Amino acid sequence: MYKERIAQLIARKLSGEASPEEIKELDALLQEQPGDAYFLSVLAEYWTTPVSSVAGIDEDPEAHFHYILNTAANDAAEKKTVHKYKLPAWLAIAAAFTGLVAVAWWYVSQYHNSSARNLASRVETVAKPGAKSRLLLPDGSIVWLNSGSRISYPATFSDSIREVQLEGEAYFDVAKVAERPFIVRTRDLDIRVLGTAFNVKSYPEESRTEATLIRGLVQVSKKGQGQQPAILLHPHEKVVVSKAVEHNPTKETANPSASDMMVVQLKKNAMDTAVVETAWVYNKLVFDGEDFGEIAGEMERWFNVKISIHDPAVAKFRFHARFENETVAEVLSALQVSEPFTFKINNNEVDIYK
Repeated sequence: MYKERIAQLIARKLSGEASPEEIKELDALLQEQPGDAYFLSVLAEYWTTPVSSVAGIDEDPEAHFHYILNTAANDAAEKKTVHKYKLPAWLAIAAAFTGLVAVAWWYVSQYHNSSARNLASRVETVAKPGAKSRLLLPDGSIVWLNSGSRISYPATFSDSIREVQLEGEAYFDVAKVAERPFIVRTRDLDIRVLGTAFNVKSYPEESRTEATLIRGLVQVSKKGQGQQPAILLHPHEKVVVSKAVEHNPTKETANPSASDMMVVQLKKNAMDTAVVETAWVYNKLVFDGEDFGEIAGEMERWFNVKISIHDPAVAKFRFHARFENETVAEVLSALQVSEPFTFKINNNEVDIYK
């Protein structure tokens, strides 16, 4: 079990897919087994040395691997010690590493042979209405995906950048990797970070896009902004892009070019659970002055229902309320206390009247 685990961790580190937690685990295991630390250095040399640079070895990666390992063993035999670990001869290495070589070679070859394919392939995760999803990205970043949202990203991030596409709402806790910035691309905004926690809301059916920073520092730029400077967002600030709505005889469409960016200051020293924009992560449904039309859209995603408001005056009612674990009927009944309206529920359809 130990050999399989350390071989898997070594392969993930060499392929660039190890999370910070996995790297710490690997370091701890290698401190206990210094011989395996040497083995990692051997594999690292294999990983970074092109096959064509080794004279007399064909393009068979397994032959190349054993050539590198054998060369390192002969060098170690001449030097007697490598990193204070005695390696008198190839047979000693073979005896010590036979099981580990077999397991690690399988992992390394799997990652090596699939690396180009992984870079080109993408993963998509969808949180359906009425459900939420938590996922771990290849770099160790954590994402909470709200109802009715989707995110896509490469199966393996590149060496220079970590980039994801978001439609809907997600909370990101990004692993800090200084040399590889993390970028979230939405319909209206690009958010660029190194290591931080923030919330992004960009549903296609809504008239605005929001990015709320909880900790760290992010750079926000608007799509189609050209040479205009990006906005630097500080903790407990929110940037909002509101799109103008164009009217035509058949439908209403949002015009991105007519949108404006505005920075809103949130309450200072507010705990994550108290911030309205991230309350959903903690399974809290919060209304903070939105009108009933906006609230209906949020409730539709939250409860997986269809809500129809049959009176324009009712659609303009505004509510301040917090809910946790209530049903759609319980939420509507509570809202009735502050504004006069009636509702009927038929399976997953909700009709609201004056």
